Amino acid sequence: MNPSDIRKKLATIYSYIEHKQLKDALEGIKELSTIQQSWAVSEKIAELTTNYQFMLHYLIEGKKDPEQKRVYNKLTRDIYTLAEDAAEQLLLQESSSLFFDKTRLMNARAPVTIEEYRILITKQADTLSFIDLLEDGPEKESRIRQTTITRENTQQDLFYTVFVSPRANGDFITSCRNFMEDRSVPRQDKALFIAALMMNILQRFDARKIELLLDLCNHPETELALRAITGIIPIFQIYNSRLELYSGCCDRLKLLSDDKTFGHRFIAAIIGFIQAHETEKITKKLTEEILPEMMKLSPMIGKKIKLDEWMGETGFDEKNPEWQKILDETGLTDKLQEFTELQLEGADVFHSTFSNLKSYPFFQQMSNWFLPFTPRHSSIQPFLANRSEKDSLVEALSGSSLICNSDKYSFCLSIMMMPENYRKMMASQLGAESDELKKMQTEEEALKPFRKEETMIKQYIQDLYRFFKLFPRRGEFPDIFELPLNYHRLPAFQPVVMQPNHLEKIALYYFEKNNFNEALSAYALLAETGSGKSEIWQKIGYCRQMLADMKGALEAYLHADLIEGNNTWVLNRIAYCYRVLKEPITALEYYRRVEQFRPDDLNIQLNIGHCHLELKEYEKALNYYFKVEMINSNNTRAWRSIAWCAFLSRKLDVAERYYSRILEAKPNAHDYLNAGHVALCLEQTKRSVEMYKLSLEKAGSFEIFESMLDEDKKELKEAGVDTTILPIILDKIRYDKEG
Repeated sequence: MNPSDIRKKLATIYSYIEHKQLKDALEGIKELSTIQQSWAVSEKIAELTTNYQFMLHYLIEGKKDPEQKRVYNKLTRDIYTLAEDAAEQLLLQESSSLFFDKTRLMNARAPVTIEEYRILITKQADTLSFIDLLEDGPEKESRIRQTTITRENTQQDLFYTVFVSPRANGDFITSCRNFMEDRSVPRQDKALFIAALMMNILQRFDARKIELLLDLCNHPETELALRAITGIIPIFQIYNSRLELYSGCCDRLKLLSDDKTFGHRFIAAIIGFIQAHETEKITKKLTEEILPEMMKLSPMIGKKIKLDEWMGETGFDEKNPEWQKILDETGLTDKLQEFTELQLEGADVFHSTFSNLKSYPFFQQMSNWFLPFTPRHSSIQPFLANRSEKDSLVEALSGSSLICNSDKYSFCLSIMMMPENYRKMMASQLGAESDELKKMQTEEEALKPFRKEETMIKQYIQDLYRFFKLFPRRGEFPDIFELPLNYHRLPAFQPVVMQPNHLEKIALYYFEKNNFNEALSAYALLAETGSGKSEIWQKIGYCRQMLADMKGALEAYLHADLIEGNNTWVLNRIAYCYRVLKEPITALEYYRRVEQFRPDDLNIQLNIGHCHLELKEYEKALNYYFKVEMINSNNTRAWRSIAWCAFLSRKLDVAERYYSRILEAKPNAHDYLNAGHVALCLEQTKRSVEMYKLSLEKAGSFEIFESMLDEDKKELKEAGVDTTILPIILDKIRYDKEG
């Protein structure tokens, strides 16, 4: 059985367990153990099967056992674990994935405990601190480099040791706690430890390690607590059904939910994951719209704008207005504004830029994708060798909130490939901007106390995103960014998420990112909590409308109208829903109500006209359409409405006159089609064929055009056209097209 088949079999067994088909699950594990010929697994299967049969016997006999649920849950937990063990034993022999490669490697050498790593890492940190005190010179640089490389190798070994570590026992958890609590262990090593722990749990379920990660959510060092909080979110998503069997994990999360700081951080992490789901869309927008427009603009800027004037002493505010005019004319101003807004929202706008800079040897090591940025790393030390910690470039990179750790390494590695004069220019520009950026960050953090923490969460999620999307062996890992946006539905998250201010925040982010299914579900939960706000029902209505549930949308809008009467936006939506549901009389009533508040709104006037049109009150409809045209003579929507209404009311001269105007503007396939209908009614058959040909061109295919024509047969017949001529006209168009 190859690795793919083993994983599929394991997924099937998990599905059996989730659907409480434990007999089928045990049979599936037996198949895996037969291939492995594992005596230990076979014996455990027999034991669990016997226990399950006894439990079923007592249940059927009607013997009440107060411990039954606890016994059943333990049995289910044991079956999950046994299935995982049986599959892993096979994969250890067959799989070439990084996890099993590293497992085999670790099994082949003398084991190093977490306690031993703790002692080794603190010694290496002390050695580096001692070398820093020595007099500057070549010998000091050489010793720093050698010690740094040794320390980085230890970091990597620690990462992989935790990454492939077996299920935890009490001693392992104790040593992990000692490691994380030891103040002499550098923060960078602890941050890497937390990332390795998360990746290990994603590979193999381990309740003890999950509890450890939950405890680390309260770590006194903010960066470490934030990493732990971010890590538990995809873990609880992936193991949602399994975690219900482990009350200890859910209880710890519930206990944490009472802490306001934890709650704020947890929701910030959830919002970060919601934003991360938009990264591919943003990348596509940048690469297909904004950047190509900038490339097109380059020659124009070169001819019309002297670049040295942009860098002059007059400052940004005194640029030539003609330059802005060039940007406005190309439409780039709007795109750049959109880019700025995305950046301010915390969107990952640099993924597309740095995704092509992940081919350096540095990124071949899995651990480096999770490494906090440090200018002392051996891979970038040559570039920063002559710079002190207070150097402007180092400060600019270390303190930058714009790019994540992974991209900071990419940036330095790419700059190292540049000629020296370009490197110096880049360094001076970054240094000059550093003070301004720091000032902006300080001001923002003063206004929003949690802004710094939110930035750290955002950057760590971006680091994770780059690993799961760009790491060369990413296909071997479950992509946590493909998980559903179900944060508000997970039972374990309820104590935090169901707090109204938190749920409203999550719902808003779903809504703003056009995730209408998720937003609807979240707003429905808010409505159930007794929130009396009209806005909640408005958004429920809008979500249902966008999901094409017009009856549901109408119901929600009517509810919103009861809470807050005479809201013109709501009244307009109610009217629209009634129109779509083919109830023009009721729609007209609501449009009349909106008209009282917005008498000069041309859209309302048009919609009132449409209602009269649908009621076949053509004279009344025309009066409203003419009113719109009188106020705005260039309103093509009014022209189209007048032309069509005139056609239906047999005022063919008026219809012909208005279609002539429309065809001189920007006609679409329907405009040419309708002009053809008018010509046909006026017995101008040749002109009607020409109009139909032009409609066909705009429609793009004969099938689409034919269906459009077929939809209007009823109106043509009522207008006195002998519709038997239509197939003949279609044949004529076909022959002309072939000719």
